[in-house]
Amino acid sequence: MGFLESLRHDARNLATSAAWGLSLSELKDIASQYPAILSARALRVKTRDEMEREAQRQGSLKRTLGPWSLILMGVGFMAGAGIFVTPGTIAADYTGPAVCISYLIAALSATLSCFCYAEFACDMPLAGAAYNYIAGSLGEFFAWVVTSNLLFEYILADAALVRSFAPYFAVLLGLDYDYFLYDTTMGGTTYTLDWLAFSLTLLITGLVCMGAKESTTANTVITVVHLAVMAFIIIAGFTQADTANFKPFFPDEHPQQWKQLFNGAAIAFFSFIGFDAVATAAEEVKNPSKHMPTGILGSISIVTIIYFLMCVVLCLMVPRDMIDPNATFAAAFTYAGLPWATHIVALGALLGIVTGILIGIYAPARILAGCCREGMLPPFLAWIGPKQTPWVATWVIGICVAVIALLTDFEELANMVSIGTFVVFWFVALALLWRRFHVPGQSSAPRMANQVLHLCAMVGFSLGFVLVWNLPVYNIDADGNKGAWYDDQWKWLVAMAVLCAATPLSMALFCKPAYTPQSFVTPLFPLVPCGSIFVNTFLTGQLNKRAYRRFGWWTVAVVVLYLLYGVFAAEAKDRRSATAHGSFGSRGRGSGGSEGDEDVEACKAASGALALPPARDPVVAAANPLQLVWCPRTTG
Repeated sequence: MGFLESLRHDARNLATSAAWGLSLSELKDIASQYPAILSARALRVKTRDEMEREAQRQGSLKRTLGPWSLILMGVGFMAGAGIFVTPGTIAADYTGPAVCISYLIAALSATLSCFCYAEFACDMPLAGAAYNYIAGSLGEFFAWVVTSNLLFEYILADAALVRSFAPYFAVLLGLDYDYFLYDTTMGGTTYTLDWLAFSLTLLITGLVCMGAKESTTANTVITVVHLAVMAFIIIAGFTQADTANFKPFFPDEHPQQWKQLFNGAAIAFFSFIGFDAVATAAEEVKNPSKHMPTGILGSISIVTIIYFLMCVVLCLMVPRDMIDPNATFAAAFTYAGLPWATHIVALGALLGIVTGILIGIYAPARILAGCCREGMLPPFLAWIGPKQTPWVATWVIGICVAVIALLTDFEELANMVSIGTFVVFWFVALALLWRRFHVPGQSSAPRMANQVLHLCAMVGFSLGFVLVWNLPVYNIDADGNKGAWYDDQWKWLVAMAVLCAATPLSMALFCKPAYTPQSFVTPLFPLVPCGSIFVNTFLTGQLNKRAYRRFGWWTVAVVVLYLLYGVFAAEAKDRRSATAHGSFGSRGRGSGGSEGDEDVEACKAASGALALPPARDPVVAAANPLQLVWCPRTTG
């Protein structure tokens, strides 16, 4: 089916109840039982089989990706333009030459989250990623609230990233950095419009809609060139190295020097955000159980090596007091007597922006499609296009990014991006622990109480460490005055650290796993997920009040959406699915199997009640009778 015909088909289907998730009669019926339904489903855990059936009903994505595509996807998203700026900010304001140590600390913390994602991605290889992981462990309410924050973070981060394209492009052409920006006044407010960012975002969105293979191929080509540019920076930088610039290695003017390394690591961690984008591609990977761990862990390893070497090169080229936080490497090469290299640095930044925004639209579109499949948003947003991509979700994400980037400047966006990502990583680690320890209906009350006690202890001790680290009474203020408990801080930090380390040991002894995946398994369980909880709690504690206010208001909004729409649509979807497939969870957690032996007549009856349109391609439908019955979005 061609694009225009597909578009007309989708426009006609928007008038059906299937596009919006529920009919008026279903709405009235569920409303009459709303309190009981809400209490029953908010924390109900979904099985892998339920999620796979829903993915098949709405149209599975095409499996075309291999391990190298995944690795370059992760590298392309993580190694964006930020690496050309962030090390300078950390080195100048916090650590000096020890910035490379801060990046290693951040890499260690990111790797802990990577292991958690890799296990889930192999065990639940679906497009929704974090939503599916949390819904399959802690229930749909937590999954929706946490994942909706991640979606918002993706949109803001993408807008901030593409907003930095115009200044770098102007530098590459030898123009003023604001050459492509235009000021306009609307309603008494002055906006700096960036039409270049707007156009670039829509162009990349169209590329992503062309197909996973096409978009990842483009990402591969651009990322290889980007890596070559970074290799040039590293090699050329070492030729200008002066070991005298590495002295003193640690900051010497701050009374708590050792803390600066960790404060710098909290900032450096943002350079590693993006490995989770690889997990969203699980439904399009040829062999998820083999390739997902390779893609996730391989990309984080490559990026860590690159970041470490670039930090070392920077501090060998330039004394700490001469590092420019705004144009770090461009200024470094100018200082070293190689001003022509600034154009190569600008090219590298531009390539990083393009790959970052490409994967930054690809990943949230898959997460959004996963949420729609579960009834949290209207199903039409998860419709699959002619190229077997979630084209509606992709364009929704792309248009949101383009509009925000057009109207909002980089600094304002950058200040809003942060907390949602840490919260998601925190919940994924917690979900992994709970999924391993607890199987619904198979745990006794004492066993469950012991599991909950250990999880609460891990969270509580992590929060205790953060409070001792941050509270004014344990620190020195801007005027150099010591807090009342300043001299005792190290004692309490050691105590909290020991308790945090003892908790996973106690888990290993007294909380035996009730479920173990058949494919990739997180090593050193439960130490790794507990470490991820601790690290993400710590990093969340370094954020400012504005981030918490944004998180609070957005969370209130998505909770209201869940109560007014999500409960109704998800319940209606589950009732229709139950009519066709019988009771939920018939095969248990993590089981696989073919859906070819389903009762087709029951499916026809259920689909008739929904007034679903017929499958678009009778050839594809004939090859898979379930798609003919269930899927209004099958593709040719």
